[in-house]
Amino acid sequence: MWSATSSPSIFLPHSLLRPLPRRPLCASLSWASPDPPDGLGGWALPDIPAQPNNNNKVAAFPSYAIVGFGTSLAFVLAVFAASRKGFIFRFPRPMWSAVETRHDQNDAREFDVSGGSKSTLSEADTEDNNVAVTQTDKSVVVEKPKRVVIPVCVDSTQEEALSVLKSLKIIEDDVEANELCTRREFARWLVKLNSSLERNPKHRIAPIVSLSGSVFTAFDDISIDDPDFRSIQVLAEAGVIPSKLSWNNSFDYGGFDTQQNINFFPDRFISRQDLIDWRAQLEYDFFSGVVDQISIKKAGYMDVKEIISSAVYVDMLAGDKSILRKVFGQSKRFQPNKPSTKAQAVVALTGGRMKEAISAELLRIEAENSARLAEAEEIRSELLSRGDIQRFWDEKLNEEKNRGFDVERLYHMEVKNLEEEEINQDKISAEYLKEKAAMDCQKQLLLNLKKEVDEISEKVALERVTYVDERHVVQKLLGDLELKHEELLNTKSTLEAEKEALQILRSWVEDEARRSQARAAVLEEVGRRWKWDDQA
Repeated sequence: MWSATSSPSIFLPHSLLRPLPRRPLCASLSWASPDPPDGLGGWALPDIPAQPNNNNKVAAFPSYAIVGFGTSLAFVLAVFAASRKGFIFRFPRPMWSAVETRHDQNDAREFDVSGGSKSTLSEADTEDNNVAVTQTDKSVVVEKPKRVVIPVCVDSTQEEALSVLKSLKIIEDDVEANELCTRREFARWLVKLNSSLERNPKHRIAPIVSLSGSVFTAFDDISIDDPDFRSIQVLAEAGVIPSKLSWNNSFDYGGFDTQQNINFFPDRFISRQDLIDWRAQLEYDFFSGVVDQISIKKAGYMDVKEIISSAVYVDMLAGDKSILRKVFGQSKRFQPNKPSTKAQAVVALTGGRMKEAISAELLRIEAENSARLAEAEEIRSELLSRGDIQRFWDEKLNEEKNRGFDVERLYHMEVKNLEEEEINQDKISAEYLKEKAAMDCQKQLLLNLKKEVDEISEKVALERVTYVDERHVVQKLLGDLELKHEELLNTKSTLEAEKEALQILRSWVEDEARRSQARAAVLEEVGRRWKWDDQA
């Protein structure tokens, strides 16, 4: 068996995982601080002599524990044998979780839909959140290492796809091809590309129609004020990505209650599986049994068992023409959980049927530009034939000549004004010389005043010497008074220290008395337990 505070085993039945009820005695005996210096948690255990081993006495072991352990062991062996044959078992909820001493019934659990599957619970959020382990009243937070991003090279195909989508205003002009793509960005680009260029109503998403009847948000972390709410909500309503809307209509969250948080995690990097999954759902028609037609040899990937998306399998059936091969090339490992770059995202957007739609759109834009240039050339030829351009430039030339005459007239006027200003400046200079002579007289008067001030300063200096002598006498008297004051303070501090020592001695004696009472209670409880064990 296990104690009430120990971690339960994952092999025992769920009914045995409930913690044992605590006796009231545990609360009454928790007298010590949580961090005692003796390392015994406040409990004083006496030295118990070794008892002789009685082989004839067999410890009682509950039969239900034996049955539960055997059933769990058989189940684990069956799962291991099936996984060796290629089967993958996925549980709708974790078999056990960390036992916390405090639990809030109003806390809502989070459900992660960023793992690439519509009906499975994603793994724990080990990239964005810290793991908190609660033990009594202390929480230990373990921080995960930061993500290491290695820059990748961009080939000509990716650069061409990026430039095409920038020219069509599908993606922003400041997008860099070697950066990792987030789920928010790919959802925005996918909806914008599909609604702009898709002509087949079977594969087209209409954002206005989809959002006209929206009442509930598809994800708890995407509010209406989010800048990409429209794109993410459209994909959720179309069933491209799993959300609260799709699970409400199909099943009850895989067995979970309605208080769970269904999150989209828009700022996470989109995985390879999600990249192909979202794109393939708007590209192909799905049919049942597609997973059975795919094998490791036909798929061409060694890690095909890690793929859980049916849309990716449908794309694999296209072979070398698939979006997957166009984006990731001839690779033996798909690595479905690896993040995708923005260059790979734009190649996925321009693959499949979108390639023809983009080509048609580019041809249409080129034809419009050619027609616009031809129309401009025709208008130019017509204007030249009628002589309108020659008349226009003749009128412009006459206007410039008239403007030149006006400028020359203004120039002569300004020269005359400058001559008048020069005469005025001469008059001002004469007045300045007169003022300078007056200032010299005032300067001489100031020099006389300065001599008088110097004489007064000498008298003040003599008086200052007398003041300094008197100040030294006063400071000496002040020093004597401070020494007497310090002696009084030392005497006072000595008395206070003696008083505090007496108080500490008194509190120590009281603490020792309480500890003795607690130890007596512990020994009494231990004696009762021994008696109970002997009677059992």
